[in-house]
Amino acid sequence: MKKDKNVEMDLTREDLRIKLRRFKQEIQETKERRIEMELAITVAQAKSAALDVELATMMVRFAIMNQETTAMRKKDDDIALRLQRLREKYSYFNQEANVTGPEYTELEAIEEEPEEEIVYRPPFQGRLKEGDEKITLETYQREHSWEQKLFRVLSCTSGFGLNAS
Repeated sequence: MKKDKNVEMDLTREDLRIKLRRFKQEIQETKERRIEMELAITVAQAKSAALDVELATMMVRFAIMNQETTAMRKKDDDIALRLQRLREKYSYFNQEANVTGPEYTELEAIEEEPEEEIVYRPPFQGRLKEGDEKITLETYQREHSWEQKLFRVLSCTSGFGLNAS
């Protein structure tokens, strides 16, 4: 029986050791989660503080802009009041201006006639023939076409006894 009791005691001690390890591991995991949570809380607080600073800066800017707007409105009101007083003091500012310029200054469409007519003359090679002061595009193309040049070359070569065929 002693052996049975020893076995049970050994098992019990072993079970206790296993349970103790589990508890230590759970404690360690709990510490790690607590550190993670504290870190997350610190980060959230830092973000919140940064947003608070940004909000405060925007509020200061808004207050400055509001003061500048109020000052501008007061300045505009002062200028309008001074203008009104000047109009009352110098009534001729209120009269309509009837300004006429020198005679014949109205806007009119002025049409100018061209002094000479511009004629397009395509480029040409060689001399003009007698009586041809102006050469037309058709004449130029007819005289300078590749068919005409071929005919001239062939007629020149036939005089020397060369046959093109």
